[in-house]
Amino acid sequence: MSAPTWCGTALRSGQYASILLSLGPSASAPGVASTPAMQVATTEAPAPIPTPVPASAPSPTLVRDSDASCLIDAFARHAALGGSASGHVVSLARANTAGVLAVGLAAFNAFLQANVTGPVLPDADALNSCLTKAWADAQQAQSSSTATLDTLRRTCLQKLEADGVSPYAYIPHLELFALARFILADVLANVDSDVVEIPADEGKLKYSLAWVRLRVHVWHYKLLTQPSLGPGSNFTRSSQWSEVPSLVTKILDGVADVRSLVLSEEVWSTAEDDAWSKDEKAQFLVEAANNYILLGRDDKARETLKEAAQFSGLVYALSGALGKRTKFQEKNISQLVVLAKSGVSTSDEEDADDEEQEARPEALPLNNDTLLEEIHFTKSQDETDPKVALPAALADLTPDDQPQLSPLDQIILLTEATLKDAFSPLDTLTSEEILPFAVRVISDKSTNWQIYTQALLVRSRIEVHRSRTVERGVLQMQAVADQVLTDTTAEAQKEQPKTEDAAGSDAPVIQVTAPDQVPAAEPSRPTTFLPAAKASESAPAHVRLQYIHALSSPPRWHLESELAYAWAGVGSLASALEIFKRLRLWAEVALCLASSAAAEDEDGRGSGGEEKAKGIIRWRLFQRTGQSDATVDADDEGISNEDAMHLKATDFSGPERQPAPPNAPRLWCILGDIENEPAHYERAWEISKQRYARAQKSLGEHYVQAKAWEKARDAYKKATSVNRLSPDMWSRLGDISLRLGQFEDAAEAFNRSIGCATDTAGGEDARTWSNLGSALWSLYVEVASKETKGDHEEEKNGEEDETVADDEDDISAVKEKSPREDPSKLLAQSLAAYKKGASIAHDNWRIWDNVVTLASRMRPASIPDMVLALKHIIRIRKSEDAFDIDVLTALLQDVVLNKERLPGDSSANSGIYEPPRGSPERLVTRLFEEEILPLITKRSELWTLVSRLRSWRLDHAGAIEAAERAWRAAIGSSGSGLLPGTAAGETADWTIDKDAFAVVVERTDALVSVLENWGPDVDAIGPKWKGKARSAVRSVMGKARENWEGSDGWTVLEGLMENLKTS
Repeated sequence: MSAPTWCGTALRSGQYASILLSLGPSASAPGVASTPAMQVATTEAPAPIPTPVPASAPSPTLVRDSDASCLIDAFARHAALGGSASGHVVSLARANTAGVLAVGLAAFNAFLQANVTGPVLPDADALNSCLTKAWADAQQAQSSSTATLDTLRRTCLQKLEADGVSPYAYIPHLELFALARFILADVLANVDSDVVEIPADEGKLKYSLAWVRLRVHVWHYKLLTQPSLGPGSNFTRSSQWSEVPSLVTKILDGVADVRSLVLSEEVWSTAEDDAWSKDEKAQFLVEAANNYILLGRDDKARETLKEAAQFSGLVYALSGALGKRTKFQEKNISQLVVLAKSGVSTSDEEDADDEEQEARPEALPLNNDTLLEEIHFTKSQDETDPKVALPAALADLTPDDQPQLSPLDQIILLTEATLKDAFSPLDTLTSEEILPFAVRVISDKSTNWQIYTQALLVRSRIEVHRSRTVERGVLQMQAVADQVLTDTTAEAQKEQPKTEDAAGSDAPVIQVTAPDQVPAAEPSRPTTFLPAAKASESAPAHVRLQYIHALSSPPRWHLESELAYAWAGVGSLASALEIFKRLRLWAEVALCLASSAAAEDEDGRGSGGEEKAKGIIRWRLFQRTGQSDATVDADDEGISNEDAMHLKATDFSGPERQPAPPNAPRLWCILGDIENEPAHYERAWEISKQRYARAQKSLGEHYVQAKAWEKARDAYKKATSVNRLSPDMWSRLGDISLRLGQFEDAAEAFNRSIGCATDTAGGEDARTWSNLGSALWSLYVEVASKETKGDHEEEKNGEEDETVADDEDDISAVKEKSPREDPSKLLAQSLAAYKKGASIAHDNWRIWDNVVTLASRMRPASIPDMVLALKHIIRIRKSEDAFDIDVLTALLQDVVLNKERLPGDSSANSGIYEPPRGSPERLVTRLFEEEILPLITKRSELWTLVSRLRSWRLDHAGAIEAAERAWRAAIGSSGSGLLPGTAAGETADWTIDKDAFAVVVERTDALVSVLENWGPDVDAIGPKWKGKARSAVRSVMGKARENWEGSDGWTVLEGLMENLKTS
């Protein structure tokens, strides 16, 4: 048994309500006029749905013989009773898979039409009546009298909750998505064949059940993504931080399964029709790339998107071309542009769909006094430019005359822009790289309605962060949001009846009422920034939904959240607050009030914001003070949006509301943040059934602030046990374990943080890598100290062990140490972690300093790493204070001075020795001469090291010069001004400080020695060396006589002078 042909035709033409209402070509819902959307040519006409009966009225026995009716009844019973799908519908799914699939797809597409794309869902009232009737029948079996559409939606909210996170509580037609999920993910889960074909008038519709289930899981994840006020309001950014690991696992597994089915060379049948075309494979890869972006897997998203472009045949490149951007620009300069060309010409294929594709939303003009509406590229290109950087297919393209792209290729460009936007910092360079992708799609001659809407949204996200385009960016986002809002709200489409006199007049209507009569309130209708498009100027539902799964289009409440952030970005926080109030996103309203804390109240402007936030949160969680009935819902208390702004926390201290409101764990956490009460976090954890990781994360941070490290560690362990894919929580657990001295646990946590990170750097940039290095270093010290202690004990008890058999000694010698017990491996791993962290945060000199320390501890020391780290420290700090004299002394002594001079390069004229290229001696020599030397000003010990290096290199003149500079730097510490640029009092005065005097004596002795050894061989000094030496000694003795005569240092100076007189 297969689905009737009219079902496939209705799916193809966007007549989803007719399938759900079981309306054939000549039937319509009772009491509902037949609409053109229901006129589908077919020979089969299922029985119409009986007239809905109010829930309070006795329900007559109804006979429902259509597949849609059976599935809706089964869904209602499933929602009321729980459990798995009944055997009846499972048998129905196996007997008529195509028909059941058609009903599930109709519910799914109808939900997306009502919440994402528009236009207004036809026969919405009939759908509501049908679902309410089924819900009433299911509730009547349970002897319940609360069978209303609101109770059905609240039940669906509970069913769709995952890991303690609930969908947005005011989603229109949420029951349609719950119905689709029930059919597509539960009822059809055990069908044998994956590929299902639904017959239609213009050819069969082919679907993969695994692919459809994946789409359901993805949209379930999108519904759980919480709107917010801030940079995370961008849908593709905020979705990365949704803490629903169970659903993430389903999506990742689903992508892998569908990939193996769709991209596999094997097919399920030998018929050619069963093979997936290149376009279908490319579409799946684009969907997979957007799914990876949604989950924060940028590396997999890039690989998958590149593969999609290969299947599609799209060739594109971000390049440059000469052009003018401003009205007053005289010369053409290079401008970024995206050059793109589809693999197959789309002109012939699109001719048939031009009428449907030409309808698209209105793009606002820029109207800037400086910038042009679009970049004017020069017509005359440089003929000598070979364009070697561009693919051959793009070499002949001009920026302002590019070929038409296929819709799928346009989506690939928008996905590339979304990928850059979601994982790049908000800076000018990123904006310049993203904008050309959106401009390339917007400038195409013919574009799908939803693709064009997404392109406008991508452009707006960039323009709101640029001063000259922020106005157009905000207003364009407002226009897009208005269009989606009006296209998904039935009240906005209903025309008011006009009287003959009032027709064509804009004059207000006078309404006459009795003295005690309240004027009838007009229904609230969305207003639009631009005139709403007429039906003839708008695209039908099936055109808008054609590529909805391949686009990262946000639901309408998320789009309005982005708009709120855009208004807040231009300083209109009141507009953002109004949007959240209209959406009834009370958590965001509370956070907005608490962050601004500038609400005007009886205490004056600037106070009361936090109290108002607390009042709103407690209103959602608690009953009124003194009220004993805990079952009253907050939305049933008749509190308007404006009244909610004046609620007081003291008025809501009654019992907790039962059942808990949607997203109660998040509300409890926000209340815990405001009141600084850890019990609220515990309550959030309890309500979520130990699945809401943020509750334990917030509790852990509370204990960190209180320095209760053990409790903080336990809280983060619980958080990571629930959400094992959060790098920041693993990193925080590592920080706490490191603080507690649990180094092995800390290293494990940091490794997990790096392993589950989604960016190429891993973890939280350099911080996690550096902390991993610290944990491994501490573990190395701990293991090394144990080994040293063990060696001493073995030596002490050595005589007692002489009787041990030789074979036992051999066995113990063969034992291998684990990586966590081998100090050398731990040290090497610690160094590698620090090097990785330093390569990411290359301007953090402290990490480079740790690299120097660990590289010097290696046996043998890692000289290249030490030299590289020292160069970076010099580059960052640019001061001689950056040098550790002990490290430099050991480096010079071990690498250079203790080595014999190998055959190398030497200057024929001077005879100065140059170590061989690539040798450690060469690295150290260049480090001192090129990096350290230019920074030395007052540290005499650094000049001494330079003198010793030059002596080793046979640079006698340079050695004498360095020794003399070391001596002058030492005696300059007396404050006499002998050393230019040295202020008095910066260092100890050697004329009164014993240690400083000892340094001066040491430098004087070194200078005399260098002059005596190398002075005669230097042409510039020759026999005058003795006079220079006596002058230096005499100068020091003259100043030291008063305080240091008779001291050990004075004796050394006298000996030097005596030797110079007698030599």
